[in-house]
Amino acid sequence: MRPALAYLLLVLASPSGAVSPAWPPALSLDPASAVPPAALAAEPLDACPKFRLFSDSESYPDEEPSIKDVSPFPAAELPAFADDLDRPGLLKALETNLAYWKIKPDSYRITVGKDSFAAPAMRAASARLLEIFSSGLTPAQERARLAAEFRAYRAVADDGSGNVVFTGYYEAEIPATRAPTAESRYPLNLRPSDLVKTTPAMGVDFDYGRYVNGVMTRHLASGEIYAGGLSGQGLETAWSAHPAHIMLAQIQGSGVLRFPDGGHMKIGFDGANGHPFKSVQRLLMDCGEIPSMNFQDFIAYLTRQENGREERLVSLNPRYIFFRVKDDDAQPQGAIGTALVPGRSIAVDPKPVPYGLAVVMKTRRPVAQPGGGLQFRDFTRMAATHDTGSAIRGPGRVDIFWGAGPVAEREASSMKAPGELYLILPK
Repeated sequence: MRPALAYLLLVLASPSGAVSPAWPPALSLDPASAVPPAALAAEPLDACPKFRLFSDSESYPDEEPSIKDVSPFPAAELPAFADDLDRPGLLKALETNLAYWKIKPDSYRITVGKDSFAAPAMRAASARLLEIFSSGLTPAQERARLAAEFRAYRAVADDGSGNVVFTGYYEAEIPATRAPTAESRYPLNLRPSDLVKTTPAMGVDFDYGRYVNGVMTRHLASGEIYAGGLSGQGLETAWSAHPAHIMLAQIQGSGVLRFPDGGHMKIGFDGANGHPFKSVQRLLMDCGEIPSMNFQDFIAYLTRQENGREERLVSLNPRYIFFRVKDDDAQPQGAIGTALVPGRSIAVDPKPVPYGLAVVMKTRRPVAQPGGGLQFRDFTRMAATHDTGSAIRGPGRVDIFWGAGPVAEREASSMKAPGELYLILPK
C-alpha cells in the first residue's frame, strides 16, 4: 500500500522574476556531468501555479474521491455476486483474516463508523465466513448467509457519491546491477541503523523517523538520499540507472531486481523516511505536462527525461522506502505481516477501514487481451483488508494487489475505476 518535505522547495520563479533555491543537485559519479544551473532555470513547472501548492503543502491531492468514513448499510441489499476469481484464493484470504485475529488479544478492539468490535467477535466472524465459503453453496446462498448473519458497512466518499476509487498494485520487476556503473548510479538502500518506527506516545504525525539532538524528526527526504545523503553507510543492496524504477518498486512495496547476468534478487518493504507521499503523476497532469496515462506509461515517461530531470521529478515526492532482501521463494507481504493473495488482498487506509476485514468490492477492471490492448469488465468480488501504503493514506483509495508478471503489470497499472466497497462485520 505510502508521507513529504520542506527541503523540496525547488526552482520556483516569483512574480518579480526572482528564483528560489535550486533543485537538489543530480547525483553523479563524475562532477563534470552535473546539470548546469542554466538548465535548472528552464524547468517548465516553474510557470504552473499548482507547483507552488505542491511544494508548499504537506499533502497534495492524489486521487479523488477519498474515503471519508464508513456508514451502516442494509446487509440484505449487498450486491449479488458470482465471484470472478477461483475459490482457493478466497479461502486463503479468509484464512489470513482468521490467523490475524487469532493472534490479537481479547482486549483488542477496532472501530468501524461509530461501532466498536472486539477481537473475540472478529475471530468468530472470520471463522464463520470461512465456513460459509467452504460449504459449496451457490452465490445466492452465500449472499443470503451474509445478509442473515452479518452486518454491512459501506465506504462513503468525500464527493457524496458513495463510491471509492480502486487502483491496482503488483510485484514490480526492474533492471538493476550489483555494483554502480556509469549508468547505474542510484542505489536501492537497505534500512538505516538510525531509523525508528514511531509510536503515538512520541507525539509526532509521521510513521518513521530518527533522533536528531534528542528530537524525533523525519529522516532524509528522497532528493537528499538520491544526492548521496546515505552514502558511506554500506546500505546499497543494488543499483539502478533510473530513480523512476526505484520509485516504482517503492510504490508497489516489493519487487524483483533483474541483473544483466540473468540473476535476480527479491526485495520488500523495510521502513520509510517518514515523509508524506506526493503524487508526481498527479502534479504533471494538473500542470498540463502529461495527459492521463496508466502508471506503467508514466514510469516510462519519467525515464525518458534528460539532463537530470528524471531525478528532480522523482525527488518531488519526498517519501522514500527502504528495502530488505527476501528469500527467492518469498511472496510479497502486506502490512499485517502475511503473504498477499493476488486479486483478494487489498490495501486500505486503516483508520476508516481496519485490517483483517472481509469486504465486497463492486467495480470495473482491465483485462489484458491476447492480441494486445485491454478490455474493461464489471466484477463483484470478495476480498480482504491486508495492506496499506503511503499513496493511499491521505486520499484513502483502495488498491487491489494483482500479483506478479507482465499481465499483472499491464492490468494493475491501468486499474483506476470508481466502485463500491462494503465491509462485512459481525452482528
